[in-house]
Amino acid sequence: MGEIVYVDDDLVTVKHGSRTTVLAWGDPIEILGKEDGRTRVRVHERGARPFEGTVRGTRIPTRPESVLKFSMVDVQQGDAMVLETPAGRKILIDGGDNKLFARYLAARYRGTSAENPLDIDAIIVTHGDADHFASLNIIRTTETDTKLVARKRLFLRPHRVFHNGLLKAGTAVPEEKRLGRTVATRDGRAIVDLHDDFLDVADDKLNRPFTSWRTTLKHWRKRGPISIKRLAFGDRREFDFLRGEGIEVDVLGPIPMSATVGGRRRPALPLLRQPPKSVELPLDNDDDGPNDRRFSASHTINGHSVALKLTYGNVRFMLTGDLNQESMEILRKKVTNKDLQAEILKAPHHGSADFDLKALEAMAPVVSLISSGDESSRKEHIHPRATLMGALGRVARGDTSIVLCTELAAFFELKGLSKVTETGERFFGFERTSFGIIHIRTDGERVLVFTHSGKENMKEAYRFTVNERHEIKFAKDVKKR
Repeated sequence: MGEIVYVDDDLVTVKHGSRTTVLAWGDPIEILGKEDGRTRVRVHERGARPFEGTVRGTRIPTRPESVLKFSMVDVQQGDAMVLETPAGRKILIDGGDNKLFARYLAARYRGTSAENPLDIDAIIVTHGDADHFASLNIIRTTETDTKLVARKRLFLRPHRVFHNGLLKAGTAVPEEKRLGRTVATRDGRAIVDLHDDFLDVADDKLNRPFTSWRTTLKHWRKRGPISIKRLAFGDRREFDFLRGEGIEVDVLGPIPMSATVGGRRRPALPLLRQPPKSVELPLDNDDDGPNDRRFSASHTINGHSVALKLTYGNVRFMLTGDLNQESMEILRKKVTNKDLQAEILKAPHHGSADFDLKALEAMAPVVSLISSGDESSRKEHIHPRATLMGALGRVARGDTSIVLCTELAAFFELKGLSKVTETGERFFGFERTSFGIIHIRTDGERVLVFTHSGKENMKEAYRFTVNERHEIKFAKDVKKR
């Protein structure tokens, strides 16, 4: 094998036989030679094995190292993201609750086995709702699922697992006790059962997804030790393993308080309340008066999501999990507007209407990403909400606002009249031929944002640069070869 270099144009079309494949900035290739005004290349990390093809022109811009790659994967209702550093370190952030994340990872990282598992530097579960982590259990089951072909199986070796410290019991447990023991505080109640390594927690404190997650982690631990820790505001030392690449990670949530238990002070997370039903919810903030709305386990576990700010060079990512208006208000009172500002925003809670406008204004994103897609009536939440979409355009920095949504970036091909084999029921069918994956790549100054479409050679793509003062300059168009 020759020297591997990395594409330095935005998008590059490779012809191989009757097919074409579009590579993006930072993809690995080998330069094999020149012929008839074209360059022959060998493409890596696309498909089961490298393949050869040609690219128009005899001088393809390349770079000696890769770039930071961030992918938001379409998992319908849920979150699932992959962060890959220029040196190849891999971090999984959430995972959805169906097989889509497992399928994507197996396709992206081919050839794993029990003897040669894929090293994952960290898995971050922002909070314990199934649509954020249950599919990680599906990844484990692919190892032994004899019905799956080899290319759909995935063997992992995680080194770190981070979470928000809250475990979720089943619905048989009363609402105010579902996340653990609580104590009275001046303003309400707070949860004092915060866990780090939860593998020995009793079954009655775990719902079904958590029970499966515990089984998965015990299985992966057979391949080597896994550091399992809860994150809280200020825990940036846990990401020291990225500093050698110039990547800084600040943990901005959850934000604990101090509560007294048995005469001792210990960290706790306040119970959050059911939000008011108001179209102006994002504006109903800064109210420190009495609050008689009931406590809500679902809003509590959402609001205490692990929130991260990742900085690489001049480019900043804000990853918000399922933060809501109450927790976003707490966050913006904790840190300065400057510390909240980011070029890339993972919009909170799949585009829910439960957000804080002042916090979004402080973040002032250039690109906003929404992970949504309610694939059945059981999971219908009307995400993203129109008020959130409008707010993202309003708070964007500069005159050009980019808002991308996994649901809207997907492509469906008309198949016609179809029939369900088991029941004989007939329906008009569409096939999802392009999932709504959103990609962001950056070297710390230049940023490329793109999605796929129904055609291999058609991408929605944008490029801009970020200087040291975080000023943005958009390119008129992306570079295509």
